[in-house]
Amino acid sequence: MTRKNHARGWCAGAAMLLALNGTAHAEDAAALLARAPAITPDGPVTPLAAPTEIATAGWGPFSRLCVAQVILRPDDGAEVATAPPSCFSIVETRVEDGTWHITLRAELQGRGPDITMSVARDATGRFGPVTIVPPPGLPPIPPEQLARLRSVMQAALQAHGMERTTIVPGAPFVIPLPLGVVDPDMRVDGGGFACNVDGEAPMRGRRSIVATCRTQAEGEISRGRVMRIGIAGRFAIDVETGMIVQHGYASFLVLDADPRGSMARTEMRGASRQSLE
Repeated sequence: MTRKNHARGWCAGAAMLLALNGTAHAEDAAALLARAPAITPDGPVTPLAAPTEIATAGWGPFSRLCVAQVILRPDDGAEVATAPPSCFSIVETRVEDGTWHITLRAELQGRGPDITMSVARDATGRFGPVTIVPPPGLPPIPPEQLARLRSVMQAALQAHGMERTTIVPGAPFVIPLPLGVVDPDMRVDGGGFACNVDGEAPMRGRRSIVATCRTQAEGEISRGRVMRIGIAGRFAIDVETGMIVQHGYASFLVLDADPRGSMARTEMRGASRQSLE
Protein backbone atom coordinates (compact mmCIF):
# COMPACT_ATOMS: atom_id res chain seq x y z
CA MET A 1 0.00 0.00 0.00
CA THR A 2 1.42 3.39 -0.94
CA ARG A 3 1.41 6.39 1.35
CA LYS A 4 -1.36 7.89 -0.80
CA ASN A 5 -3.52 4.77 -0.30
CA HIS A 6 -2.73 4.71 3.40
CA ALA A 7 -3.94 8.29 3.69
CA ARG A 8 -7.01 7.47 1.63
CA GLY A 9 -7.94 4.77 4.16
CA TRP A 10 -7.82 7.24 7.04
CA CYS A 11 -9.71 9.85 5.03
CA ALA A 12 -12.47 7.35 4.28
CA GLY A 13 -12.93 6.90 8.03
CA ALA A 14 -12.99 10.63 8.48
CA ALA A 15 -15.61 11.00 5.77
CA MET A 16 -17.80 8.41 7.49
CA LEU A 17 -17.57 10.29 10.76
CA LEU A 18 -18.42 13.60 9.10
CA ALA A 19 -21.47 11.98 7.58
CA LEU A 20 -22.66 11.21 11.12
CA ASN A 21 -23.00 14.96 11.70
CA GLY A 22 -21.36 16.19 14.87
CA THR A 23 -18.17 17.24 16.61
CA ALA A 24 -16.17 15.13 19.05
CA HIS A 25 -14.73 16.63 22.24
CA ALA A 26 -11.05 16.30 23.11
CA GLU A 27 -10.30 13.62 25.71
CA ASP A 28 -7.32 13.19 28.01
CA ALA A 29 -6.04 9.84 29.30
CA ALA A 30 -8.39 9.86 32.30
CA ALA A 31 -11.42 10.38 30.07
CA LEU A 32 -10.25 7.63 27.73
CA LEU A 33 -9.80 5.20 30.62
CA ALA A 34 -13.26 6.05 31.91
CA ARG A 35 -14.92 4.92 28.68
CA ALA A 36 -12.54 2.13 27.65
CA PRO A 37 -14.31 -1.21 27.09
CA ALA A 38 -13.97 -3.52 30.08
CA ILE A 39 -11.90 -6.67 30.01
CA THR A 40 -13.44 -9.83 31.47
CA PRO A 41 -11.13 -11.98 33.62
CA ASP A 42 -12.44 -15.21 35.12
CA GLY A 43 -12.23 -13.82 38.64
CA PRO A 44 -11.21 -10.79 40.69
CA VAL A 45 -7.96 -8.93 40.06
CA THR A 46 -5.64 -9.49 43.03
CA PRO A 47 -2.31 -7.76 43.81
CA LEU A 48 0.78 -9.04 42.00
CA ALA A 49 2.81 -10.22 44.97
CA ALA A 50 6.29 -10.51 43.42
CA PRO A 51 8.28 -9.82 40.26
CA THR A 52 6.98 -12.13 37.55
CA GLU A 53 8.81 -13.31 34.45
CA ILE A 54 6.61 -13.53 31.36
CA ALA A 55 7.05 -15.15 27.94
CA THR A 56 8.89 -18.33 28.91
CA ALA A 57 7.06 -20.30 26.19
CA GLY A 58 6.58 -19.48 22.52
CA TRP A 59 2.88 -20.31 22.27
CA GLY A 60 -0.11 -21.75 24.10
CA PRO A 61 -3.46 -23.44 23.40
CA PHE A 62 -4.70 -20.51 21.32
CA SER A 63 -6.93 -20.89 18.29
CA ARG A 64 -8.10 -17.41 17.23
CA LEU A 65 -7.11 -13.77 17.64
CA CYS A 66 -9.64 -11.03 16.85
CA VAL A 67 -9.62 -7.24 17.11
CA ALA A 68 -12.84 -5.26 16.69
CA GLN A 69 -12.60 -1.49 16.29
CA VAL A 70 -15.40 1.06 16.25
CA ILE A 71 -15.89 4.81 16.08
CA LEU A 72 -18.40 6.65 18.26
CA ARG A 73 -21.11 8.89 16.85
CA PRO A 74 -20.53 12.43 18.17
CA ASP A 75 -24.20 13.10 18.91
CA ASP A 76 -25.05 10.10 21.09
CA GLY A 77 -21.83 8.08 21.53
CA ALA A 78 -23.27 5.02 19.78
CA GLU A 79 -20.65 2.66 18.38
CA VAL A 80 -20.35 2.31 14.61
CA ALA A 81 -18.18 -0.44 13.10
CA THR A 82 -16.21 0.82 10.11
CA ALA A 83 -15.15 -2.71 9.09
CA PRO A 84 -15.61 -6.32 10.24
CA PRO A 85 -13.31 -7.52 13.05
CA SER A 86 -9.75 -8.36 12.01
CA CYS A 87 -9.12 -12.01 12.88
CA PHE A 88 -6.36 -14.57 12.65
CA SER A 89 -7.27 -18.23 13.00
CA ILE A 90 -4.59 -20.76 13.93
CA VAL A 91 -4.35 -23.47 11.27
CA GLU A 92 -1.48 -25.53 12.63
CA THR A 93 1.24 -25.44 15.27
CA ARG A 94 4.31 -27.57 15.93
CA VAL A 95 7.19 -27.13 18.34
CA GLU A 96 10.85 -27.95 17.70
CA ASP A 97 13.56 -27.34 20.30
CA GLY A 98 11.43 -24.83 22.16
CA THR A 99 10.47 -22.82 19.07
CA TRP A 100 6.88 -22.87 17.90
CA HIS A 101 6.13 -22.87 14.17
CA ILE A 102 2.69 -21.41 13.62
CA THR A 103 0.52 -21.34 10.50
CA LEU A 104 -2.21 -18.70 10.61
CA ARG A 105 -4.96 -17.54 8.32
CA ALA A 106 -5.93 -13.86 8.17
CA GLU A 107 -9.69 -13.76 7.69
CA LEU A 108 -10.56 -10.90 5.34
CA GLN A 109 -14.32 -11.57 5.56
CA GLY A 110 -15.25 -10.67 2.01
CA ARG A 111 -12.66 -7.91 1.57
CA GLY A 112 -10.47 -10.34 -0.38
CA PRO A 113 -9.23 -13.94 -0.21
CA ASP A 114 -8.03 -15.14 3.19
CA ILE A 115 -4.25 -14.91 3.55
CA THR A 116 -2.27 -17.83 4.93
CA MET A 117 1.06 -17.12 6.59
CA SER A 118 3.63 -18.85 8.75
CA VAL A 119 5.82 -17.52 11.53
CA ALA A 120 8.05 -18.89 14.27
CA ARG A 121 8.05 -17.71 17.89
CA ASP A 122 10.79 -18.84 20.22
CA ALA A 123 10.78 -19.49 23.96
CA THR A 124 11.69 -15.86 24.68
CA GLY A 125 8.59 -14.58 22.86
CA ARG A 126 10.47 -13.30 19.81
CA PHE A 127 8.63 -13.61 16.49
CA GLY A 128 10.63 -14.54 13.41
CA PRO A 129 9.92 -13.14 9.93
CA VAL A 130 6.44 -13.69 8.53
CA THR A 131 6.17 -15.78 5.37
CA ILE A 132 3.11 -15.14 3.19
CA VAL A 133 1.59 -18.04 1.28
CA PRO A 134 -0.06 -16.57 -1.88
CA PRO A 135 -3.73 -17.55 -2.31
CA PRO A 136 -4.04 -20.44 -4.77
CA GLY A 137 -5.42 -19.73 -8.21
CA LEU A 138 -4.59 -16.03 -8.13
CA PRO A 139 -1.82 -14.11 -9.91
CA PRO A 140 1.41 -13.62 -7.91
CA ILE A 141 1.39 -10.67 -5.54
CA PRO A 142 3.64 -7.86 -6.86
CA PRO A 143 6.86 -7.64 -4.77
CA GLU A 144 6.11 -4.16 -3.39
CA GLN A 145 2.64 -5.18 -2.25
CA LEU A 146 3.98 -8.44 -0.83
CA ALA A 147 6.61 -6.58 1.21
CA ARG A 148 3.95 -4.17 2.47
CA LEU A 149 1.61 -7.04 3.39
CA ARG A 150 4.41 -8.83 5.21
CA SER A 151 5.19 -5.68 7.22
CA VAL A 152 1.54 -5.22 8.20
CA MET A 153 1.18 -8.84 9.33
CA GLN A 154 4.50 -8.76 11.20
CA ALA A 155 3.50 -5.64 13.10
CA ALA A 156 0.05 -7.06 13.87
CA LEU A 157 1.54 -10.15 15.49
CA GLN A 158 4.28 -8.29 17.37
CA ALA A 159 1.71 -5.87 18.82
CA HIS A 160 -0.06 -8.79 20.51
CA GLY A 161 2.94 -10.56 22.03
CA MET A 162 5.61 -9.34 24.46
CA GLU A 163 9.12 -10.72 24.54
CA ARG A 164 10.49 -12.21 27.74
CA THR A 165 10.75 -9.69 30.53
CA THR A 166 10.11 -9.42 34.25
CA ILE A 167 7.13 -7.36 35.35
CA VAL A 168 7.63 -5.84 38.79
CA PRO A 169 4.77 -4.69 41.04
CA GLY A 170 4.68 -0.91 41.19
CA ALA A 171 7.12 -0.46 38.29
CA PRO A 172 6.09 0.71 34.82
CA PHE A 173 6.66 -1.42 31.74
CA VAL A 174 6.04 -1.12 28.00
CA ILE A 175 3.91 -3.16 25.60
CA PRO A 176 5.51 -2.47 22.18
CA LEU A 177 3.37 -0.89 19.46
CA PRO A 178 5.38 -1.17 16.21
CA LEU A 179 3.43 1.28 14.04
CA GLY A 180 6.68 2.50 12.53
CA VAL A 181 7.16 -0.89 10.89
CA VAL A 182 4.01 -0.25 8.85
CA ASP A 183 4.47 3.49 8.34
CA PRO A 184 7.89 5.02 9.08
CA ASP A 185 6.24 8.44 9.45
CA MET A 186 4.34 7.28 12.56
CA ARG A 187 6.04 7.97 15.89
CA VAL A 188 4.83 6.27 19.07
CA ASP A 189 5.77 7.82 22.42
CA GLY A 190 8.17 5.49 24.21
CA GLY A 191 7.82 2.87 21.49
CA GLY A 192 4.54 1.52 22.80
CA PHE A 193 2.00 1.48 25.61
CA ALA A 194 3.26 2.77 28.96
CA CYS A 195 1.70 0.39 31.49
CA ASN A 196 1.20 0.11 35.23
CA VAL A 197 0.34 -3.17 36.91
CA ASP A 198 -3.18 -3.48 38.33
CA GLY A 199 -2.63 -7.03 39.55
CA GLU A 200 -3.20 -10.55 38.30
CA ALA A 201 -6.26 -12.59 37.45
CA PRO A 202 -7.13 -15.83 35.67
CA MET A 203 -8.11 -15.34 32.04
CA ARG A 204 -9.65 -18.38 30.34
CA GLY A 205 -8.10 -20.51 33.04
CA ARG A 206 -4.58 -19.12 32.58
CA ARG A 207 -2.62 -16.85 34.88
CA SER A 208 -2.58 -13.31 33.48
CA ILE A 209 -1.25 -9.92 34.51
CA VAL A 210 -3.73 -7.05 34.25
CA ALA A 211 -2.42 -3.57 33.51
CA THR A 212 -3.63 -0.06 32.75
CA CYS A 213 -1.84 1.32 29.69
CA ARG A 214 -1.72 4.49 27.61
CA THR A 215 0.18 5.95 24.69
CA GLN A 216 0.20 8.68 22.08
CA ALA A 217 1.25 8.55 18.43
CA GLU A 218 1.71 11.12 15.71
CA GLY A 219 2.55 11.07 12.02
CA GLU A 220 2.04 12.72 8.66
CA ILE A 221 -0.46 10.72 6.63
CA SER A 222 -0.34 12.95 3.56
CA ARG A 223 1.70 16.00 2.68
CA GLY A 224 1.08 18.66 5.31
CA ARG A 225 -1.64 16.65 7.09
CA VAL A 226 -0.76 15.29 10.54
CA MET A 227 -2.63 12.66 12.51
CA ARG A 228 -2.42 12.47 16.31
CA ILE A 229 -3.96 9.74 18.42
CA GLY A 230 -4.23 9.17 22.16
CA ILE A 231 -5.06 5.71 23.52
CA ALA A 232 -5.74 4.40 27.02
CA GLY A 233 -7.25 1.20 28.38
CA ARG A 234 -6.60 -2.12 30.08
CA PHE A 235 -4.67 -5.17 28.94
CA ALA A 236 -4.46 -8.78 30.14
CA ILE A 237 -1.12 -10.50 29.45
CA ASP A 238 -0.74 -14.27 29.53
CA VAL A 239 2.16 -14.94 31.92
CA GLU A 240 3.47 -18.12 30.27
CA THR A 241 3.57 -16.82 26.68
CA GLY A 242 3.55 -13.03 27.01
CA MET A 243 0.65 -12.88 24.55
CA ILE A 244 -2.03 -10.24 25.02
CA VAL A 245 -5.13 -12.32 25.72
CA GLN A 246 -7.52 -9.39 25.93
CA HIS A 247 -7.52 -5.64 25.66
CA GLY A 248 -10.12 -2.91 25.85
CA TYR A 249 -9.04 0.62 25.03
CA ALA A 250 -10.50 3.95 23.98
CA SER A 251 -8.91 6.30 21.48
CA PHE A 252 -9.15 9.92 20.41
CA LEU A 253 -7.84 10.76 16.95
CA VAL A 254 -7.28 14.17 15.38
CA LEU A 255 -6.65 14.75 11.68
CA ASP A 256 -5.42 18.21 10.82
CA ALA A 257 -7.14 20.07 8.01
CA ASP A 258 -5.87 19.28 4.53
CA PRO A 259 -3.68 22.23 3.44
CA ARG A 260 -5.35 22.11 0.02
CA GLY A 261 -8.72 22.66 1.63
CA SER A 262 -10.24 19.34 0.57
CA MET A 263 -10.96 18.20 4.16
CA ALA A 264 -11.48 20.12 7.38
CA ARG A 265 -9.90 19.25 10.72
CA THR A 266 -11.53 16.05 11.94
CA GLU A 267 -11.79 14.48 15.39
CA MET A 268 -12.79 10.86 16.03
CA ARG A 269 -13.54 8.94 19.20
CA GLY A 270 -12.98 5.22 18.94
CA ALA A 271 -12.67 1.99 20.88
CA SER A 272 -10.93 -1.35 20.40
CA ARG A 273 -11.63 -4.82 21.79
CA GLN A 274 -9.16 -7.66 21.39
CA SER A 275 -9.49 -11.31 22.33
CA LEU A 276 -7.09 -14.25 22.02
CA GLU A 277 -9.05 -17.44 22.49
